[in-house]
Amino acid sequence: MISPRAILLLALLACTDPKLGAFTMPRDLENVRTRLLPFVEGHDVAEARALLRDHGFQCAAPMPSATDAHAHLCSAKVADAGWSRWTIVLIERRGRVADVQAR
Repeated sequence: MISPRAILLLALLACTDPKLGAFTMPRDLENVRTRLLPFVEGHDVAEARALLRDHGFQCAAPMPSATDAHAHLCSAKVADAGWSRWTIVLIERRGRVADVQAR
């Protein structure tokens, strides 16, 4: 049988936020969404754009949309970076990042 103290400790552990390490740009395009999504999903779009700006990307103004989802296209500022041909798209819904695509 599990003691009440063990249950309390498990509940406390389950309620804590996991610590994310520092974001680093992956080498492969296929890994961008997997690595970037935990850092930006659910956060304000301005925060996500600032994170990408800090990592060498420049984001254009959001594209107009007939729905409440807007796309922010971000491309590399530095031409000789390993990701200079990549485009990262932040999908915004109600001012928050809902998804990330990389091309």
